[in-house]
Amino acid sequence: MATNYDKLVADLHYANDVACQSTAKINDGGTANRDSVFLRIPRARERSVLAAIQKAGLYCRRKSQWLGQGYFITPTSDGQGDRRAKAVEIMAKTLNDHGWNALTFKQMD
Repeated sequence: MATNYDKLVADLHYANDVACQSTAKINDGGTANRDSVFLRIPRARERSVLAAIQKAGLYCRRKSQWLGQGYFITPTSDGQGDRRAKAVEIMAKTLNDHGWNALTFKQMD
């Protein structure tokens, strides 16, 4: 099945918005972290996925290897502790609800 890159852009943009709005009032205490969403899209062109991520207003440097190949993406919420951790969880769940394979990567800084 071919990857629908327009749907990917729309779903990434929506998931990021939901994550940012949902965490706006959360206290950003806790430990600084490097949590991110790990998006796995088998058989998709890396260049096209990276372009979709960028078009959605997000950043990913390149395809990475962690539990398979995928893309580490961080929501644009302004947190670096608890707020960022919660935003990653919400973004991954939203992407999964829209049919994508998203995991949460958690790492304390």
